[in-house]
Amino acid sequence: MIDITLRDSGTLAALDRLISGIENTEPAMRAIGEYIMELSKRSFEKSASPSGMRWAPNTQATILQYLNQAGGNYRQDGRLSAKGAQRASGKKPLIGQSRDLARQFSYVADGNSVIISNTMVYAAMQQFGGSRAQFPHLWGSIPARPFMPVDTGGALDDAAARHAVSAVEDYINTLIG
Repeated sequence: MIDITLRDSGTLAALDRLISGIENTEPAMRAIGEYIMELSKRSFEKSASPSGMRWAPNTQATILQYLNQAGGNYRQDGRLSAKGAQRASGKKPLIGQSRDLARQFSYVADGNSVIISNTMVYAAMQQFGGSRAQFPHLWGSIPARPFMPVDTGGALDDAAARHAVSAVEDYINTLIG
């Protein structure tokens, strides 16, 4: 058996920082939460999932409902106005009048975990999709348009998982550095 005794104060101090830091990983959890929250927000700018998969376009029913919610989209004869045509052609999936779904992200981090959420009640439906058979109040089925980097089981996609590991490694490096 080999017994090693550390007497170097710098090494002992680094080990003490590492041990106390591992007991509270909140800074690493905050870094993960901030990254995933910002990555999710960027999905709305690109109309694509965090991994780059383009979202399904809006259906005609969605565009018509969108146009009917605001004035000035139709002429007196019932035809689409220039303003309405511009609104219809510029309508991005998941971006409604309020734009709340794209803005209502938050995270809560503690020493052991991070919870990233969107406070809109329909966020999960937009993330994972759903059919009218499942949800009779819908005017049609909604395709999945993932804006968070997770699958239906809650697992992070590969790129987000690599970033989470990197955030933890960076945090450990600051403890021993």
